[in-house]
Amino acid sequence: MKKILALLLTASLLLASGCSGNGGSDTDTAPADNTAAGTEKPEGAENSENTAEANNTEAPDNEPENTVPPVTSIEYTTAEPPSTGLSEEEQREYMINNSLMTLGDTSRMINVMKKAEAGEEITVGFIGGSITEGISAGDSLCYAKLTHNALSEMFPNATVNYVNAGLSGTPSVLGVVRAERDLFAGKQPDIIFIEYAVNDGGDQQYKDCYESLVKKCLDKENRPAVALLFTVLKNRYSCQPQMAVVGEHYGLPMISVGNAINPMFDAGIMSWETYSDDESHPNIWGHELVKDFLMNYFTKVKEEADGMDSAPEITPLPTAAVYTTEYSGMELLERDQLNVIDFEGFTETNKVIATFNNGWMYRNKTGASVTFTAEFKTLFLVFNCNNSESYADAEVYIDGELVNTVPSNKPGGWGNPEADHVWTGSECKEHTVEVKIAPTDGGMYYGLIGIGVVK
Repeated sequence: MKKILALLLTASLLLASGCSGNGGSDTDTAPADNTAAGTEKPEGAENSENTAEANNTEAPDNEPENTVPPVTSIEYTTAEPPSTGLSEEEQREYMINNSLMTLGDTSRMINVMKKAEAGEEITVGFIGGSITEGISAGDSLCYAKLTHNALSEMFPNATVNYVNAGLSGTPSVLGVVRAERDLFAGKQPDIIFIEYAVNDGGDQQYKDCYESLVKKCLDKENRPAVALLFTVLKNRYSCQPQMAVVGEHYGLPMISVGNAINPMFDAGIMSWETYSDDESHPNIWGHELVKDFLMNYFTKVKEEADGMDSAPEITPLPTAAVYTTEYSGMELLERDQLNVIDFEGFTETNKVIATFNNGWMYRNKTGASVTFTAEFKTLFLVFNCNNSESYADAEVYIDGELVNTVPSNKPGGWGNPEADHVWTGSECKEHTVEVKIAPTDGGMYYGLIGIGVVK
């Protein structure tokens, strides 16, 4: 098959925007998922930029040494453009072959497969947005569950456990905050798929949090095999370019839905409606197709593993970062994990939004505050966000000093949980934090979920 340039990443493109939209254009904000926990996001709504105020970071004593220049170019091989004379079986084979961007370094995955072949217990985990959660297909027919089922068939002597940490309408910024709770709190996954390409935006916080999430997963003591799945919207929006740089840097396998299906649309062989019933989510047929993409990767690695008598040495990770890994140690602290000193005007609640059941709610016009202590170097605020003037701003005071004002009324909000970087200090130590409703004309609601901290 003829080799063509499937992906060209330039440093200037990545630094300028990061994500590709309709017709190859670039954008700094990403259309997120359409639904979450029964809450519909309006069509065409976009994620907010998730950027903190300019004065929210103390300068460290020394510049970090763990950064490297972005990769300037990456070339992958794909099949020739599809022929209109292909049978349905050949069309599917074309898409499956085209979906695999690279096998990456296979040492971790082969180690997992050798465990499974020996009849040991393994766990496959997934983290991402609503596509991973299974919106439009359901828990039992989403690509993640179908992949788990297929892996169980591939390794019949092993017990293959399953963790689905997909959460609708949420980007990697919230993903890195909640990963310890939602992905790692139970059985430690041996295989992890990360899917955020249609939820993230192009600004720096998304890039930093995505790489930090990847590094968090790779750094786990059991050294899991991590794979990147890049999904795509109907308008061709995907953060695949900026994420592929991270995948290339760490030698990770990368699977692209856009690489597989977009050529089919361009050739007039298939329409978007075959794959999806809306602007973003695969339908049942689409989820089955994505499962085939993942299993194609597993099949190729297994062929390599079958030729080895023993598991190979795991390749060391690079010490440098593409963007940053400073948030890889992030953990979520909810109400019952904080040393609460005082709260006034807020009501303790066991339901804020989606899977966040341990926070505070404010519904008034008189103001409110919550004061607690926690140990950290970096602080993120986790809250309920909406595009509504009734959603208030929160002033954040650290050790008595106002360090940031975080709005919960954002253009891309739709009732979703959100995380924002608030402040980074020079060292980890205990701080007193006050979250106070800012005096506004219309803000009368605030859902405080908790905080994300890096120590």
